[in-house]
Parts: sequence; C-alpha cells; structure tokens
Amino acid sequence: MATLSSAVTDLAPPSVSVTLAISPSTYKHGDSENAIPDLSVTATLDSSAPKPVTLQTWSTVFNPGLALKRRNFTAQDISQDPPTNIKLEITKGPRRPGFQHKKGSNDERYYVTLYPGQEVTVAKQPLQIVKRTKDDAPVFQAGHTYSLGLSEEGRKVQTWWWGTTDDVLDEVGGPPKDVSGIEGKGDIVLNMEEPVSFEIVE
Repeated sequence: MATLSSAVTDLAPPSVSVTLAISPSTYKHGDSENAIPDLSVTATLDSSAPKPVTLQTWSTVFNPGLALKRRNFTAQDISQDPPTNIKLEITKGPRRPGFQHKKGSNDERYYVTLYPGQEVTVAKQPLQIVKRTKDDAPVFQAGHTYSLGLSEEGRKVQTWWWGTTDDVLDEVGGPPKDVSGIEGKGDIVLNMEEPVSFEIVE
C-alpha cells in the first residue's frame, strides 16, 4: 500500500489546524455532582493537502493526558491583570520500549489519519482540573478563570506519513511494510487561533 509518488512525499508538511474545547466550561471543587470537564482536541487537515496524512500521536497534544505533563500545553490565570502563567505538573512520562506498527495492537490507537478538509476529534479525555501543588493547594483556584493553549513545542508533530493507516500499519499476520517512501519530511506545525477558557466557580 505504501506506493505514493515521490512528487507527493517530497512536499513540505501540510497545514493542520487545531481546536481545543472544554466541556462543561465551569467546575466547582468538592461538588460530587459536578462532572470533571472533558478536554477535546480536534484537528483539520487543510483542504489543499494532496493526500491524507497519518499522525503518530503518543508524544503530541493529541494525547493530552501525557501532553499536559510535558510542557506541550500552556495555562494562564486570565482573571488576573495581566494574566499570570500557571505551572503545570512536569514529568517525562512513562518510558516506552517502542511502538508496534500493526493493526490490532495496543498502539494502533496512537495512529490517526486526517483527510483533507475533514474535522476529526482526535482526543477526548478528562481534564485533571483537581490537581494540587506540593503545598496541597489547588492548581486551579475557585473564583478564577483560566485559559489553556499550546506551547511552541506542543504545536509540533514530528512523526507522520503521507497516506492512511492502511498504508502505514502492518496487517495482522502480514509482513512488515516498508514505509520509508511515505515518511513525512519536517515537522507539522499545528495552527491554533485562540486558547480555550474555563472557570472554577465558588
């Protein structure tokens, strides 16, 4: 399946736009009936892209549970004037022995295909809004409004291919595919116009 022409694979990385959404956008600490908000990350491959692209999402903002701990997101208290930066928990995250490029594997979920002009919700996970500092104070405090955006590092997707997961992933029981001819060259830099905001109510 990995037979895309060199004229396509030699092109510069395509444009991908990203939208963040937090629902519900308000949260009250200690309210057992108040659901933890979900953070959704939606991507759209520009309609001018000549082919679909497949992203490996493990180390990107499309894996927000990990990305929130790797400086891929930025947070600010926008109820302050001027807004103040919020220090998010930092960790290198779990160490991995490598990825399985195979359909049906546990890693298949980290390969996502984007099609030109089509919006795809790549990730939807609970936002860890109840985190506390080392002094046991809430990171996000009641009576404040916050914004969540992408850092410079978080805007990059380094591992991607021209084509779909059918082109990239090995079939169950099949031989390994040679995907060297469809590997993306250069980082995809994600475009995001506005951060998303949420409020911690009293």
